[in-house]
Amino acid sequence: MAVSMTIADVMKEYFDGVSIKWPNDIYWNDRKLCGILIEHQLSGTFIRQSIIGVGLNVNQTVFTSDAPNPVSMCQIVGYELDCQEVLQKILERFSLEDIDADRYRTLLYRKNGFYTYCDTEGQFEAELVTVEDDGHLLLRDRDGRQRRYAFKEVAFLIEN
Repeated sequence: MAVSMTIADVMKEYFDGVSIKWPNDIYWNDRKLCGILIEHQLSGTFIRQSIIGVGLNVNQTVFTSDAPNPVSMCQIVGYELDCQEVLQKILERFSLEDIDADRYRTLLYRKNGFYTYCDTEGQFEAELVTVEDDGHLLLRDRDGRQRRYAFKEVAFLIEN
């Protein structure tokens, strides 16, 4: 939560339309601006350390990967940015002391309305209920059934 909220906050200094696609991608409208990967090293039942990798599209204008909906800061604002300046803002803002689950929930992508998702049972429409404190995503489908998911158990379907 801390990493994604930090990056979302810094992006909001440059433009509106920023949200967090659960659990931690950063979106601008319906386009992916940033991906975050976190690897934990455990010591018993405790996290000993975490390695955080952030892939933020700053000045890229051509995307050759198979990512369906990439966008860069440069494409949004219309000019190249200073990568060191963007990094410095992120590093200065980042703090594990500022984790606020309620604020994280307000930043969520597609937090209002019904959208299409896919799980092992197939496609369905649902609304986002919450992200629980343990990180599970809670959705409510059109039949009123609540569906609870861990990371990688459900996919957002996003049209290009």
